[in-house]
Parts: sequence; C-alpha cells; structure tokens
Amino acid sequence: MAIRKFRRNMKPVIWVITIFFLISLIAGYAMSFKSHSSNTQLAFKLNGKKVSMVEAHRSMAIMAENYKRYLGPSIDPELMNTVSFNELINRNLLLEMADKLKIKVSSSEIKAQMDQIKAAFPDKEQFKKALLSQGYTTKSLEKEIEDNLILQKVSDEITKGVSLTSEEINDYYQEYKYTMFQGKPLEDVKAQIEEALKLQKGTEIYTKDISEARAKMKLEDLDKNFDAYMEKEDFEFDGMKVTNVEYAKRVLNTLAMTKGNLEEAKEMAKSSIESEIKLLKAAEAQGIKVDSVLPLDLQVANAVKELYGKLKSEVKFTQEDLKAFFEENQLNYDVMKSADANIAILKVQPTEADDQKAKDKADQILKEVTKENFAEMAKKYSEGPSGPNGGSLGTFKKGDMVKPFEDAAFSGVSGEVYPEVVKTQFGYHIIFVQDKDEKNETVTASHILIIPEPSEETLNSKNEEVSQIVKDLTDKTITFEDLKNDKNIVFSEKIDGITEEGFIPGLGYNEELAKAIYTSKIGEVGFIKDQKDYIIYKKDSQVEEKKADFQEFENQVKADYINAKAQEALKEIELSTQNTEN
Repeated sequence: MAIRKFRRNMKPVIWVITIFFLISLIAGYAMSFKSHSSNTQLAFKLNGKKVSMVEAHRSMAIMAENYKRYLGPSIDPELMNTVSFNELINRNLLLEMADKLKIKVSSSEIKAQMDQIKAAFPDKEQFKKALLSQGYTTKSLEKEIEDNLILQKVSDEITKGVSLTSEEINDYYQEYKYTMFQGKPLEDVKAQIEEALKLQKGTEIYTKDISEARAKMKLEDLDKNFDAYMEKEDFEFDGMKVTNVEYAKRVLNTLAMTKGNLEEAKEMAKSSIESEIKLLKAAEAQGIKVDSVLPLDLQVANAVKELYGKLKSEVKFTQEDLKAFFEENQLNYDVMKSADANIAILKVQPTEADDQKAKDKADQILKEVTKENFAEMAKKYSEGPSGPNGGSLGTFKKGDMVKPFEDAAFSGVSGEVYPEVVKTQFGYHIIFVQDKDEKNETVTASHILIIPEPSEETLNSKNEEVSQIVKDLTDKTITFEDLKNDKNIVFSEKIDGITEEGFIPGLGYNEELAKAIYTSKIGEVGFIKDQKDYIIYKKDSQVEEKKADFQEFENQVKADYINAKAQEALKEIELSTQNTEN
C-alpha cells in the first residue's frame, strides 16, 4: 500500500542492514532458540574465526524477518533457519575472501552509512535504545556496516575481474540481435552486452567460489542448537544428491505459488527439482556437460543454455521454409507508423495555499465523520488507494507505517476516530482505530486520505518556467539529459515507438501527447499541460507504415525460424522431464 515505509536506508549489499531491522522485534525472535545467549557464548568457529551466539542469532533473525515480510508470518521456521544459517556461513566465507583480496573500506564510507541510520531516529537517546535492544554497541554496529560494505566490494571486484572475448560478445549479440537489440548495430549495444555478460559470469564465479570454499571450510565447536541446520544430503534422485539447503530454498520460493500451503509447496519443490535433474540428464545425453560444483539451479540454467545452442545448430531449413515462416508471421516484420521523441515530465508541487486547502478539507471531514459512517465517508472522500475499500488498511505492527501515522494509530483509542487530522508526506489522514491488540502490539485501522494537489492557479504559474525550458532546449543551451538534475523533473528519457493512437512505451496511453508529437516537425520542442503535470517533448524522428519485403528481412527471418524450431525441440525435451502423477 502507498503508506507502507520504504526502509532501504543503506546502499544495497550482499548482506543488508535496514532500519526495519533496528526497529523490529528481532530480539524476541532470537529468544526462540533454546539456549540463553551472551556476547561471549560461542556459536561456532569457522576456519579459526569465532562467531558469537549474538552475531549468529541476530544475523539469522534479519534474514528470517525478510522472508516473513514477503512470504507471511506462517512460514516454516525450520526452513528459514536452515537457509539463514547457511547464508551466515557464506557471509563469513566471503569476508575471509575479502581479507585475501585486501579489500578495505574507509572510515568516511562507514560514517556516511551510520549517519543514514541515525537520521531515521528522532534523537540520540532513541538511537541508543534501539542499539541496546538489539545487542549492539556503536562500535559493533560500525563493524557490521564495514562488513556489509566490504561484501559489496567483493561482489564488485569479482564482476570487475571478468574478462570477455570478442567471440562471447558477438555470440551474445547474434542471440539477441533481432529481439532485445531490435537490429541495432553491435557497436551501439556493445557496452550493454559487456555489462550483462560480466554480471552473468561474475555471478557464476561468485557461486563457484562459495561452493569451493564451503567444501574446504573447517567448522568447529558448533553449538548443538545449529546442528539441524548444517548442510547435508536431504534426498537423492537419479544419482544426484540434493541438500537440505537447496530443498529449503526451493520450498520457500514455492510458498508464494501455493499461497502459504507448506505441504503443497514441499511437493511442488521436490517435483520441480526432480524434473530439473531429468533435464540435466537429458542434456548429458546430448553431450552437454556442466560444472557439478555449481548449485543445481545454476547447473540447469547452464545446461539449458548449452542445449539450446546445440539445438539451434541442428535446425535445417530451405528457402521455401523461410518464406512460409515469413508469410505466417508477416505482421512481425511489417513496419508500423511510429515516432521517437525525448520526453520530460515536470511535476508541479502544491503551494502552501494548496496544502492549507487540503488540510481545511480534512478538518471539515473530521467534523462530520463517525465510526458508524467512516467506511462510507472513506469511499466518498478518500484519495488513497484504500478508499474504495472503505479506507481499510488491515492490521499492522510498529515499523509498518510512517512515523506520524504510526504514533497516532498506536496512541488512539480502540473503536474510536482519532481526534486530530494527521499529516504525513502522503497528505492528511483521518484515522479510525478499529482495534488494538496490546499483547501482539498490532493495530487494525482505516483512514481517509486527502492529498494536497496544485490548484489551477498554481499550474498556470508554471507556464513561464516551462516555456523557458522549451526555449533553452530549442536553443540547445540545455539538453534533456540536463533536465534530470532539475528537482521538479521526475522523468526525462528518449522514447522510441510512440504510436499515432497514443501509446507511449513506458508511460502508457496519452492521446494528447501523441497528437502533439505527430503534428510537430522533426527537432521541434513543445509542451502540453497534462492534469497536474507539464510534459515537455522534442520530436526526433518519424517512421511511416511500410509492408515488409522478404528479401529485406531475410536474415532476421532466418534467425527467428531457427529460434522457433529450437524452442519447439527444447520444449519437447522439457515436457518429457516433467513429473506426472498416475
């Protein structure tokens, strides 16, 4: 929903600390382990390095909370613990790799991340309390941040160290020339190809390094609470061993498909793993060999890629086959009328007067609303996505909502409308606290949201500013790329394939904008006023409708024909591996 907090306050890293972690009840989760932990109690030693119970419990709890956020609270804890414990092992192995690579982070980098975390709290005292509740000191949190940044640099270092051959780049280009790259010359997309290949190969190197490090690692003094989560064989199928970790990950990923039905997810996970093993065996029968050190899913991905390439090389065709294929798929080759344009969207912000108008409206609604008529009033007045549902936000806990809303909801009286209008970055809220569960620290509430919007007067006041931007673009004193630095410009990109009917790829349908672009001359800059925004455009080119000719598209037809036949053959192989019940 719109007012759920987006809490990613640190740069994404392999092991992510979030503000959500600092304000969630992870300490309670850690207590679900049987033993009472302390900072000095040992969880295990990995290659001689000691890992404390506090670090292990806290680390596993972070991952468990992330899983629960996406898969729901009823998720099986044993599955989560199995995956989380082994990710903890991987984390420490990666830190060991970082030492060997001599990867370091500066104190200024750590301070920048620390400042971001501190900024999420009202004052220093609240920050200290949060640290204490999670078993952190300022020093240990800084160490955690340092480790996270190091892990990110390990990932970057692996990707940076990947070398590519011209043959690999060309093969990738030929594979996607007429699909992803839409026939563009190699030089135009070479950088994009290199980035994709480096990421792909870097991921494989990283995964292989971890697998090899796990095979050589020395794990000692393991606390008995973690025995059940150690990686071990879960089952064997067709000569291949599947670990409990691989199986647990697959079950967790399948839970969303089964809407939380654990038993069904377990059956689906096992069935899909067995099908993949069959596919690997089918690829082997075709002479395809993959690195068995890699995890099963990556082995399968590589095998399918190799198998697909082999199947493509075996496709035979005649000129008549290609012409028949072309005629059957004529519409895919016909050139449709389209235009390309640079488009920028200037978002007009409401003024203080606009904001006051929204507040006045909310204040008036508050005078009229009651707990009995709240749902109807929400349907009538609320400008939020929950309005049609009577303003219902369901049940939430602390940390799920932005702070002003959360404070009001948790301090409000159960069964009553909160007596004041509450302002957040989303607008003005009238809150009905339907129920409070003190034991579980949750609130069930509904709200009516009034969003400050720029008035027509405010919009018109921007005409002069937009006209100046159009002039500067026309005079080439600025570019559409420069507009990205304007805080009021929320979008500025070149868009290809704009249809005369009004479809703007990436932005949806806008008939007025399409009409303005099509009636403009090439290179002409203009703007339209679109509801609460201004849209600035520059027409770059226009292509007229043209019936495709086979001779012109013969190379593309050949590539498409080969891909289609190879896909058919691959589909037959995949279907033959699917598990079916008698």
